[in-house]
Amino acid sequence: MLADLSKSASKGIAIGQYLLPVASLQGIISAFILLLCILMVFIHYKIGSKIAVAVIFVSMTNGITQIIQTHALYSLPGIISSTVSLFSIFIIYVFYKRSSIISYTDMITGLKNRRKFIEEISDKLQDKKDFFLACVEVEGFKQINETYGMETGDYILQKTAEHMIRLIGKKTNLYKITGAIFTIVFDTEENARAVLKEITRTETLSIPLKSAAAAIRDEGIKISLAAGVSRFPEDAGDEQTLMAHADTAMTAAKKLNAEKICFYSSELEVAEKKQREAESLINQALEHDWFYLVYQPQLTLTNRSLRGFETLIRCKRPDGTTVSPADFIPAAEKSNLIIKIDDYVLHHALKEFKPLLEKKHSPYILSINVSAKNIGSPDFAQRIRQLLSESQFPAHNLEIEITEYSLADSLDVTIANIKSLRELGVQVALDDFGTGYTSIAQLIKLPINLLKIDKSLIDDIEVSQTIRDLVDSVIYMGHIMNCEVISEGVENEKQIDVLKKHKCDFVQGFVWGKPMSFNDVQAMC
Repeated sequence: MLADLSKSASKGIAIGQYLLPVASLQGIISAFILLLCILMVFIHYKIGSKIAVAVIFVSMTNGITQIIQTHALYSLPGIISSTVSLFSIFIIYVFYKRSSIISYTDMITGLKNRRKFIEEISDKLQDKKDFFLACVEVEGFKQINETYGMETGDYILQKTAEHMIRLIGKKTNLYKITGAIFTIVFDTEENARAVLKEITRTETLSIPLKSAAAAIRDEGIKISLAAGVSRFPEDAGDEQTLMAHADTAMTAAKKLNAEKICFYSSELEVAEKKQREAESLINQALEHDWFYLVYQPQLTLTNRSLRGFETLIRCKRPDGTTVSPADFIPAAEKSNLIIKIDDYVLHHALKEFKPLLEKKHSPYILSINVSAKNIGSPDFAQRIRQLLSESQFPAHNLEIEITEYSLADSLDVTIANIKSLRELGVQVALDDFGTGYTSIAQLIKLPINLLKIDKSLIDDIEVSQTIRDLVDSVIYMGHIMNCEVISEGVENEKQIDVLKKHKCDFVQGFVWGKPMSFNDVQAMC
C-alpha cells in the first residue's frame, strides 16, 4: 500500500480520483509566471520589461539545460511558450514606447511638450543644481493666425523651432509648451544670454511662405521673439513659480525696443501687479459704466473760431474718486483692452455728438483717438464704415487721430486703413507729431489732412530758438503736404504769439479751452 502511494506521488499529485502530473504542474506555474511578466510590462513598460526578460531568460536557460542533461524534449513546450511570451513582451514594449514618444512630443514642431518638460524639470529640481529657465514667445502669433490662417501659423512654429535648434545645438533642453511659447533650460547665465541674444534677433527669422492660404508672397513674415528668464533657486524653488516668473519677465521683454531679453526681478512683479490691477479697473469700468467723455475745443488761431473738439475719456469710481487716464491708458495699450476702450469712445461719442450736428447744421469736427493696435487691424476701416452706417453720423464730421507709434508696426495695413477712411470721407490726423517715430518718407505716404504738433515741442517754444525753428519746419512741411497744422498743449498767450508768427492753423490747450462736459460743449456751440 505504501509503495503504491509513493509511486503515485512520483508521477504527480492526486486530486480526488484525478492525478495531476508533475510536468503539468510545472507548466501551470510557468504559465502564471509568464502572465505576471506580461502584466509587469503593462504596469511599467520600462522597468517591467527588464524584469520580465530576466525571468523568462532564466526559465528558458533552465529548460535548455534540462534538454541537454536528459536528452529529452519534455521542456521544449515551456521553451516555446517562453519565446512566444518574450516576443509578446517585445511588441508591448515597442507599442508603449511609441505611445510614450507621442504623448511626450509636440505634434507641430516635434519638440518635447509640456508634459515632458514637467517631468524633466522636476528631476532637475531634485538635483538641487543651479539652472536658468527661459520662456520664449513668438510675438503677435495670434494676429498671424487670424490674418494668414492656422496652416501658416503651424509653419511659422516649425521654422521657429528649427531656428532655435540650430542655435542651441541640441534638442535636450528645448520644449514647446503651449501656443507660441517655448522653454529652454540653461546651466549658466552666460550661455543663456548668448543664445537668447541670437534667438531674439528679428532679422534672423525672415520666413518665406509658399502657402497659397497665406495672403503674402515671397517676402515672408518677419518674426520677432521675446524671452524672459528666471533662476533656480534664486528666484523660486518649484516649477510653477519658476514658470510664472519667467512669463512675467517675458511680458516685460515684449515692451523693450531693442534686445528683447529680460531676467526676472521683484520689481517686475510689482509692475505686473499694477498692470493686473489696472486691467481689473478697466474691466469693471466697462462693465459698470464708470467711464465718461469730455471734449477739448480746437480753435482757429487767427480769429478763435471753433473748429471742433477732441474727445477724451475719463473714469470715476462709484465713490466719486476720479482715476487719471495715466493710470489706465498705458495698461490698456499693453493689452487688447485698448481696443475695447476705443470702441467705447467711438460708440458713445458719435451717439452723443450727432444730435448737436443735426440741430446746428454745423461743420464742427469730432476728433477721436484710436490706438496703434486698432488702426493696425485689417478690419478697422470696415468697422468704422459699419459704425457710421448704424449711427448715421456724417463721415466728414469725424476725424480719427492716430499717433506716430501706429507706424512702428503693420505700416502697410495702417496706410490701407487710412486710405479707406479717407475714401469714406473721414478725416485723419497724425497726433503727437515731432516725437521722432515718423520719417519724411513715411509721412509722404500718409493721406492725412491734419498734423498735430506734440506738446513737448510747444512747452519750450518761448525760450528756445531751436524749438521755434523745429516747429516752423513742421508747420511748413504740413502746408507743403496740403495738411492743416494744430498745436496741442498751448497754455499761454506768449505761445499763441509765437505760433501766429509761424502761421500755425489751429491751437488746442488750456489757454483757450479746457476739456468740458457735453453740456458745456452745447453751450459753447
